[in-house]
Amino acid sequence: MKYAIAVLTLAALGLWGSRAGAADDLLGRMAALNPNLHSFTATMHANVALKSFPFLSVQLVGTYYHKEPDQNKIVFTSGVPAVADQFDKLYAHIQSPSHWHDVYTVSVVSDDGTVTTFRLVPRKHGNVDHIDARASDKTATVVWMRWNYDNGGYAEMNSRYGQVEGNVLVTSQTGHVQEPGYTADITSTIDNYQINAPLSDGVFASQ
Repeated sequence: MKYAIAVLTLAALGLWGSRAGAADDLLGRMAALNPNLHSFTATMHANVALKSFPFLSVQLVGTYYHKEPDQNKIVFTSGVPAVADQFDKLYAHIQSPSHWHDVYTVSVVSDDGTVTTFRLVPRKHGNVDHIDARASDKTATVVWMRWNYDNGGYAEMNSRYGQVEGNVLVTSQTGHVQEPGYTADITSTIDNYQINAPLSDGVFASQ
């Protein structure tokens, strides 16, 4: 009996080691995606449908700025400023997988052989309790993220990707935000990418 338990224990440890190794390999491939991409600008078209008062459907258009390693910002030129500000804050906190271990404690929730779900717990406490992120094992892209807030609210986003000048980049997204007093559905498209556009750090100074 003791021998059988020992065998089962070793088998379980071996399975966990295999899963952990697969997750480490996936994270490595995620971090290595788009090795020649250092910055970009792009045009974002977003529709935010408020499901709480005042029940508006808001069209937003703006410029999405990204600079490695971890700077993101959206400047909207149309739409309701208060809604645009909330949307910008969400994008400003999307970290590249290459920096996950620096910013979060990373663990694997599940791996069904197609999609791996990671849990990211911020090393520095803020309004985000934890983030759940699903990554495609095949493409090494983050296909879904959910930010779970301390106030009980959350925001989640599904992303679809396309090829842009040899880079794998987000082309469309759907999402949902639910916080106390604020509920909304989001759909967006991102196009007109300008790859490796020259961007100064001053662009992101107001984050």
